[in-house]
Amino acid sequence: MAIRPGGGVAALRYRRALVRTAVSAAVAGWPIVPGAWWSGADRRFVCDLTGCGRTGPHPALRSPGAGVPAYGESPARVDGLAELALRHPEAVAQRWRRRPYAVLVPTGEACDVVDVPAEMGRMLAMRLDARSSLGPVVAAGARWFLLTAPGGPGRVVPDGDVLVHGEGSWIMLPPSLGPGGEPATWLARPRGSGWTLPRRDAVLSLLDSMRRPALRV
Repeated sequence: MAIRPGGGVAALRYRRALVRTAVSAAVAGWPIVPGAWWSGADRRFVCDLTGCGRTGPHPALRSPGAGVPAYGESPARVDGLAELALRHPEAVAQRWRRRPYAVLVPTGEACDVVDVPAEMGRMLAMRLDARSSLGPVVAAGARWFLLTAPGGPGRVVPDGDVLVHGEGSWIMLPPSLGPGGEPATWLARPRGSGWTLPRRDAVLSLLDSMRRPALRV
């Protein structure tokens, strides 16, 4: 069910949950970026940047990079976004008390993300868990986002249904609202103060073996 944070107790709880998520990530040493928030009244994402005309999910900071990829788009470079991120828990808490910002983490520094269709993500997560190599997993809409250790630039896996978010992209953390006002959710929560993550190349190698069963001997 979509959350509509316009007012009341539910909206207050939602905003407090956003603050907890953003501060917890900052305490773990992750760069945090405020993101545009879903407006149920306008049926679009809005932000507090003067003159911003974007309607999809996007960072609510002006990056010096050439472009900002929308949620789920092919990872384009967003040079400088990590440098603009908030890093101190006190600063994060203060910023999030102003607006119900989505909680964004620039990828490429603290984490990368392997972004797959839900069914593929389910199988991949099961295999990683069996190897005790499963890190945090986020679900948003029809996509699963498996967080990994950083491993270089983002890219599109050849047949196009898998995206790798690395340097120059970003990930939305729960309970931020995605398109349509549906919240992103944790399927596997971060564990430990350091948010232990599997190696990106190990996750991609396992995914490759799943996608090419005919090559197995």
